[in-house]
Amino acid sequence: MIDAKMLCEINFFAGLTPKELRQLSTIIKIVKLKKNEKIFSRGDSAEDFYIVGSGKVHLSFQISVLHADEEIGVDIIGAGGVFGWSALVRPHQKLTLSAYCDEDSELMQMRGEDVLSVCAKKHHLGYILMGNLAKVIGSRMNRIQGLLVREIELNVPSF
Repeated sequence: MIDAKMLCEINFFAGLTPKELRQLSTIIKIVKLKKNEKIFSRGDSAEDFYIVGSGKVHLSFQISVLHADEEIGVDIIGAGGVFGWSALVRPHQKLTLSAYCDEDSELMQMRGEDVLSVCAKKHHLGYILMGNLAKVIGSRMNRIQGLLVREIELNVPSF
């Protein structure tokens, strides 16, 4: 179990009470990974949600551009950042990105179903977390939209 005091410094948990942070700390598992280690691949089942405790994680997806496969970096997540949010959005289907460690990293891992179970029982906690999650999703979507526009500008001929 992780010390709940550490959680209050993470933006994703902003607005939660010390008691709520203690409740969440019971469902967090610490995972240590080495540089270049794969966390998950695009298409994997969306089961776990992650927070970077230390290190860096990059998110990417493979795309075919002009008949060549290319790995497109979407984001680099540092300490306090979150990823794997598909595990918190029903219906949990498949992950849309791949995640790799850019350096040795320590991650906080939570089963999506465990988080949602706590949210269902503790409505204030659920309301705050889902609001914070919406900010993460919005930010990620803006970033992906920017990447798409850049790719179109670089690869689509103007008329």
